[in-house]
Amino acid sequence: MLMEWIEALALGVVQGVTEFLPVSSDGHLLVAQQFFAWLNGSGRSGQENLFFDIMLHLGTTAAILYHYRGPIRLGLRGLLTDDPDVGPDFRRPAVLRVVGLALVATLPLVPFALFLKKWVDGLFESQVAAPVGFLISAAALGVVSLKMRGPDGHGRGPSQTTWIDALLIGSAQMLAPLPGVSRSGTTIVAALLLGLSRVWAVRFSLMIAVPAVMGAVANELKDAIKDPSQLGLTPERVAQTLTAMVVAGAVGYTAILWLIRVVRSGKLWYFSVYLVAFAALVLALVTAKGGGSGGGGSPDALDGAARRGDAGAPAATGPLAPGGAVDRPDAPRP
Repeated sequence: MLMEWIEALALGVVQGVTEFLPVSSDGHLLVAQQFFAWLNGSGRSGQENLFFDIMLHLGTTAAILYHYRGPIRLGLRGLLTDDPDVGPDFRRPAVLRVVGLALVATLPLVPFALFLKKWVDGLFESQVAAPVGFLISAAALGVVSLKMRGPDGHGRGPSQTTWIDALLIGSAQMLAPLPGVSRSGTTIVAALLLGLSRVWAVRFSLMIAVPAVMGAVANELKDAIKDPSQLGLTPERVAQTLTAMVVAGAVGYTAILWLIRVVRSGKLWYFSVYLVAFAALVLALVTAKGGGSGGGGSPDALDGAARRGDAGAPAATGPLAPGGAVDRPDAPRP
């Protein structure tokens, strides 16, 4: 019972810390879930993990809304009234333009959801897909870090952001479901390379994350609730899930503040170094065990194999092992 609470709280912290940082949050969450499954001798069923992850994502999405509660409140006031006290950035034309940019950036996700999801899911059969994704993300962060040398310049803000900019940033977001690729990383890198200011790049990235994550939540929630009896919603488990959701939101709020400071200072290369080291560690483990296929991807959206509870067959020992806690024949499956 105590270990279940420790697991729930730890996963909430992992989700909160990594959701907004460009390090592939769901990859870290999957590894943590597999570790606790090995530690406890058994893991949650696929449906239980799916529902738990959905609730964690709702917690971190709430963190975005809370962080930008001031601009959201002013935007709604400017949109719904003719209050002269709101600044020019929050008057109806400016608000409608920003909403339109967010909608345009969300459009590229539609063909992905319709046509590419199954193909991307197939990538999770390879153990090297995630570390390769980490290395790609590290390279992108390294390139944009070179562009960000020195203090923040005069990058473009909302009024100078074009519809093409929004479409290109949204297209970059299509890479997020790939193993080892971060949603925030791809969108922030794209925005900075297009010349958006550092603060606006982070704000726009977080803004378009809300419809993207909520759409993924809605898509996966229908699968999670097909058989409510499989969700394991005992009073104790409900309390753990709600507590983890609150923890994820609170920690996520702190992570947003950190992300903004890091981007403002032009230090995205911190994450690039971390991803290279993490990818090297994973590749070393896979090579040492003679792996290369058979699972263990780390998607950065709610669309991946981990969301279906399919942990695959990662490393050969411990929680990542074929026959380990998450891959035993007697382990519950969705």
